[in-house]
Amino acid sequence: MYGRLKLVVGHMSQDWLEPMRGTWRQDPKLSGGLTYDSGAHILNSLVWVVQSPIARVFAFLDHCDSPVDVNSSINICFENGTLAAIGIGGDCPQVGDHMSFMFEHRKIEIDPWFGGWINVYDRHGRIKYPQVTGKMQYPDDNFIDAILGQDDPRTSPADGVIQSELMDAIYESARTAEETAIVPY
Repeated sequence: MYGRLKLVVGHMSQDWLEPMRGTWRQDPKLSGGLTYDSGAHILNSLVWVVQSPIARVFAFLDHCDSPVDVNSSINICFENGTLAAIGIGGDCPQVGDHMSFMFEHRKIEIDPWFGGWINVYDRHGRIKYPQVTGKMQYPDDNFIDAILGQDDPRTSPADGVIQSELMDAIYESARTAEETAIVPY
């Protein structure tokens, strides 16, 4: 019905730069910057949904006169051929998140932070299903419930490895201004 996932585009914006000035979040000895801080959540959502190792990454980071990254633009090519473009903004007046998943026959838009809403479009661009609001659940809730045997984990250790490789590749690409290939173990 949906066909192959071909492209993911997402963004996360926060007013992070000024409120975090002088805190541990902008200390390079304690924090990797906004991409590691809040950006990890949208990137984790991406890894969790695509379910494929990553082949290549090209990233730009802007520190905005901060000791750590504040804004980032990240392009990802997964081994299964899915492409992704993610923007993470920490110098934004308006907080917001959005991800679009473009399949061969459908487009899905979601709230990548909590999954609090979803829109599904058909091939003609019409909203096929109305916006749905759901119960917000923090990932910690699922983690604790899984440990207690009250729920199945919604992610796997493999997703964590892919996420870690992605973060390393983002910072390496930004450092070298080159595409970074991820070599599987």
